[in-house]
Amino acid sequence: MTRAAPTAFLALWNSISRAALQPEYETWHIFEHVPERIGLPGFIEARRYRSVTSAPHPPSYFTCYWLDSLEALNSPRYLELFANPTPWSARMRLELRNFFRLSCSLGGACGQSMASQLATIHLRGEGDLFPGQLQRQLAQRVQHGDLVCAQWGNVEQTQAIPIANRVDAPVAWTTGSDVVVMLQGLEASGLREQARQLLRALSPVASPVSPPKLFELLSQVRQDERTSPVLSHPHINQRQAPRPDLFQ
Repeated sequence: MTRAAPTAFLALWNSISRAALQPEYETWHIFEHVPERIGLPGFIEARRYRSVTSAPHPPSYFTCYWLDSLEALNSPRYLELFANPTPWSARMRLELRNFFRLSCSLGGACGQSMASQLATIHLRGEGDLFPGQLQRQLAQRVQHGDLVCAQWGNVEQTQAIPIANRVDAPVAWTTGSDVVVMLQGLEASGLREQARQLLRALSPVASPVSPPKLFELLSQVRQDERTSPVLSHPHINQRQAPRPDLFQ
């Protein structure tokens, strides 16, 4: 069976209000929230990551939703989920902190495998040479074994959503001038160094909007691997059932 190839992704960073909330937040996110999203038309895969941090500080999270196109973020069913959240989702919305969401058209990808360690970089490019130089830099690092794989996408505008980005969130000067880069590797220390080297190599044509962030993979789910009829047939007008049993 030929799998759907993504042409876009939604990059989402957030933290939570307090460290004690971590078990509930992660249970909600993996068992109710992400399955609800990944069953929507145009959603292909979701990968969930968590930063490595020490208690009592709450961790930060990164979620990447791979999409067949950015239109998946404007579909009536996607917008309906925001307008009518489950009781558990309504509770969790109040606990989110540092929420930042960027929708991207896929610009390029390198590598045939994936790894558990991830570095995300939000870059602002200058001039037409930037995309080509970025792609060459990533391809060389994967070819030399410095990275397992890498992807990047151009930040694009989609419809407004009820959960706004954090107040201090950076805004792209023009559509396509900002990119999100995702580097995957075997060790966090190696990824940190690769991110530093990449920024230095691209400094003539790009600058970081925010410092690189490091995460580790928590879970992954694909729509075509789900067994629920609702998730297997995205044209059925029914949303994934909530999990009140776990909410209790």
